[in-house]
Amino acid sequence: MSLTLPAVYSAASKASNIVENWIIQLYYDDESNFTPIALNNTTVGNVFYHGVVTNSNLTIRSSINLSNSTAKTGNISITLANFKYKGDDFSAEIFGGSNSYLNRTVKIYSQLNGDSTLSNCLQIYNGRLVDISHNNNQINLMIVERSPWDNIEIPQTKASDTNKYFPVSYGNYTANSTSQDYRANMTVFPIPVNEIRGDEVFALTGIHSILSTAYPHYYDRNLDRFLPVYVDDFSSFDTANESYKNGFAVRAYHKIPKKFKMKPVEDVSTDSWTNGDNAIDTPLASEDSTFTQIQFSRTGSGTTTRSYKAKWTRPDHKVDAVNMTIVFAWTISRTLGESGSQDCSFVNKTWGFNDTFDNTDNSSKSTTSGTTSVSVTTDTSASMLSAFDSTNGWSDLTHIQVKIANSGVDSGTCTFTPRIYDIRSSVSTEIDFTDKDQGYQALKSIEFLYCGGDGLEKSYNGGSGTATCGLEAHRDLLVRFTGYDDIDGNIYNWNSNLDIEDARIDASAWNIRSWFLEPTSLKKILEKIQFEFSFIFKFRADGSGSYWYIKNSYSSSDVATTLQGNDVSNINISTTPFSELITKMEISFEKHPAQSSYISSVTSEDSTNSTRSNLNIGAKENIKQVNLDYNVNKAGNADVGGGNPNDGFADYYMNIYGDIKKIISCDIVNPAKGYMLETGDIIQFSNTSGEMPIEPFGDNWGDYYMITDLKRSLGKVSITAREVG
Repeated sequence: MSLTLPAVYSAASKASNIVENWIIQLYYDDESNFTPIALNNTTVGNVFYHGVVTNSNLTIRSSINLSNSTAKTGNISITLANFKYKGDDFSAEIFGGSNSYLNRTVKIYSQLNGDSTLSNCLQIYNGRLVDISHNNNQINLMIVERSPWDNIEIPQTKASDTNKYFPVSYGNYTANSTSQDYRANMTVFPIPVNEIRGDEVFALTGIHSILSTAYPHYYDRNLDRFLPVYVDDFSSFDTANESYKNGFAVRAYHKIPKKFKMKPVEDVSTDSWTNGDNAIDTPLASEDSTFTQIQFSRTGSGTTTRSYKAKWTRPDHKVDAVNMTIVFAWTISRTLGESGSQDCSFVNKTWGFNDTFDNTDNSSKSTTSGTTSVSVTTDTSASMLSAFDSTNGWSDLTHIQVKIANSGVDSGTCTFTPRIYDIRSSVSTEIDFTDKDQGYQALKSIEFLYCGGDGLEKSYNGGSGTATCGLEAHRDLLVRFTGYDDIDGNIYNWNSNLDIEDARIDASAWNIRSWFLEPTSLKKILEKIQFEFSFIFKFRADGSGSYWYIKNSYSSSDVATTLQGNDVSNINISTTPFSELITKMEISFEKHPAQSSYISSVTSEDSTNSTRSNLNIGAKENIKQVNLDYNVNKAGNADVGGGNPNDGFADYYMNIYGDIKKIISCDIVNPAKGYMLETGDIIQFSNTSGEMPIEPFGDNWGDYYMITDLKRSLGKVSITAREVG
């Protein structure tokens, strides 16, 4: 890695006497032509460059920030003489003349020893002109880094009637099944409700076609579930979105009809049932293996009852149907009984339903301590809606009564051990339009529905299929909204050198789910993706794109150059500040589609190496809270010391900031080594005894360093490099 110098330029940099000149191209209009200026008069490619730049102390500074994974190239202020150009002051040419220079490209090249061929010069800056001022004698030009994402926000496409934005979404999503189930998937994204047309509701899915699983979901806040919504009265779904008012949309029936399964949320029994919550564990699935039970007895004639109770959450909207399933079993034993009967029963008394779903007479057992065991059985009640309605609506409790009823003169003692394995209900709901005004008010209050269709496909050169990884989304955003695109081989470190494609897609997929509903700075989005997925994107000095990250480990093949003592001057050795340490992260990830919260979390620290203990960090100190809005599967390991730095987010950043690292700054006085470097390059310092003037804190020079700051001025390169391995 490092810059590829033109062969002639490289050879010239190794000469003993180097004369450097900077030539500048000020592009105008459609950028098919430029006006040439320079520090000193020169002719390159048969073009005369006017040596009118007066500030020979020009400095180009570039840097990368490892803490937030961003890159930056500093602004440049160029001062030049207000010379005569085409019969007038150059100030008349640069602004107000027939050519337009503002917001056009500015390129700066390094020329060595007066070379007259442009291809033998090295491009060291690519920017754009943003500000101009002048007086009688001089002109000041402000040049900033040329970034194609400047002044761009997304989303950009609006519905033609309401001006609501069509969402921009990335990633793989999973809709909840069209078959009635527990609706466990939270992997959907918000889609704005745009229009109520007759008995249909239209919601904006985005700027791309979704051929399946596009159907809308309703978010029931009480249940915290995303419930598929029928396009008619409990019959079918709008599985594919349709072209609609500049984008795509799906339909839902205006009553928002939904079918789903649910279970109680809390055991509230007071009759000493053991493991009472086993009847309602696994709230998002049917579960028939664990159970709650109670044992009680009855001696002599009469009745003994016990109750199991569990609390429900009431779903949104009118309940149209409700059926309850109870999975149960029991054991019955009795002592001596000559005559009479012993009846044991289960009764579902929820909402006053009074369904006796099992009744067993144990009078046939005449043996003392005889036992009857019954296998696991399921009772599915008929529709409970009539009982539900008759009791004035949804009760917050399920009430299951178990009972022993003894009769006869010598009925003996009966011991009943009932078990309840699972309680679940099938429910249908919809908005109640009995009062149409109230119904429409309820409908109009719904701002978003939710979609489980996949996000945008990869539109960049060579890309196909859904952009499922953060890196893929980053590259797609660049081409889709800035126009920047190139083949894989022309994007530095994409599939060679560092091979970011392998590190973040092929060998280890860092997956994304993200959606954008209102205009947001594209620059902020791109940088947030870089941060969460642990890579840096930057434009190189020649305007080409590149990706960078810190590898798990380094070897000699990764080293751009090895510096010796006679290559550098003004060397300074320091350490990263203690205040920058990150030894523990509490990370929330998988952003909730409907709430300001997150579905998953992990706490990460280096337990293997006991970093916090070694650095005497208190239990409540040095804890960084992080919310990952896009990264859904690579938050990191709980023990970041037990894996590799690129296993996940926490692993990556704590590899950088989880311990004190060395920082080296110096001037590189050897142009042959200095001119080839850029930020992100890995360098070493000679570890041969006597070749460096000092040892870093008594340690050797065997470590690897990444250049994080580079300043280039005429005939000089200064760097700051940080220990990375």
